[in-house]
Amino acid sequence: MIRGLYALEHQRLGFREDHLLTAGLVLDKARYPNAAKQLLFVHELLPKLKEIAGVKDAAVTVDLPATGAGSAPVQIQGVAEPPTGQQRTAEHVAVTPEFFAAAGIPALRGRTFTEQDDGNSPRVVVVNQEFVRRYLGGGDAVGRRVKLDTGDGPAVWETIAGVVADVKSYSEQSQVNPLVYEAFAQRPAAGFSVMLRGQAAPDSMIPVLRQAVAAVDPELPLLNVMSMKAVIAMQRNGDPAFMEIMSSFAVLALALAAIGIYGLIAYAVRQRTNEFGIRLALGAKGSDISWMIVWQGLKIAVIGSGIGLALAIPLPRLFGSMFEGIHFGGPVVYPVVLATLLLVAVLAAWIPARRASQVDPMAALRND
Repeated sequence: MIRGLYALEHQRLGFREDHLLTAGLVLDKARYPNAAKQLLFVHELLPKLKEIAGVKDAAVTVDLPATGAGSAPVQIQGVAEPPTGQQRTAEHVAVTPEFFAAAGIPALRGRTFTEQDDGNSPRVVVVNQEFVRRYLGGGDAVGRRVKLDTGDGPAVWETIAGVVADVKSYSEQSQVNPLVYEAFAQRPAAGFSVMLRGQAAPDSMIPVLRQAVAAVDPELPLLNVMSMKAVIAMQRNGDPAFMEIMSSFAVLALALAAIGIYGLIAYAVRQRTNEFGIRLALGAKGSDISWMIVWQGLKIAVIGSGIGLALAIPLPRLFGSMFEGIHFGGPVVYPVVLATLLLVAVLAAWIPARRASQVDPMAALRND
């Protein structure tokens, strides 16, 4: 479990989190009642954001990357519909043309959005690799047509203009879902986030970001102003602490196992002190006594480890059903843990074994 949580926390999300400042905006319906007003605000805001000193890229997105975008049924022209009871779905997010540069998501085939992809031009989308793999069999996606039923208007056919690299659907999960990017100018929204990629630390751009938004609408508040790394850290929601607790329990369990083996062997040694004295008096070597005791402790550890291994084999599947998105595989964990336990067992048995090898035969015989 610790290995799975660690791998999840340090996984590559598919985009650049560094030097990225984010902030949420929700346009007032009274002053921005329709798509035209919403687009006008964004078109006025983006140039002011790009004028900020040190800002390399500025973009608008309905959902920040790796934060769980909305999902909708999707149709693909020329591809048969799935059987009854099943549904082909894809995550979808509307972005401005600068989004892919700001997020550091590379284009693999075709093109991304341009300023010409507005409400008066043919509808286009950009899809991720997983969409192509899962729904198009890895074939050529550029030029294919898809239809998303997002529920906020009539679904229309849109042409795939390009393919970009995958981004994790959610930072705390390992899977990548099919994703369709739409041009913000063709599907605007009242709620969205701005992304600023700069050369300086993200927090240093917060004051000028507020000034730029106030220059367009002084009554509009900024929400959740933070770096992208802070957004990801907030999503972890205690996972690092959980991993520390699990690690503490693991260390405690290992310590208890060592103390138990040590106590058992030490007790057995005390019970057999006279026997060891007699063996030494009859010519046995101290090293022979030591290895005999270590072997007995190791034998106990091997039996216990074998039972533990049999009980641990199904745990990855059990944990996988309990903690969605965490990969609990990795056979290397088993031999590493077994080797660690056996090493602890040897060390725990070695201390009483050394004491037994140093028993005074005459004292043991007198006590007998």
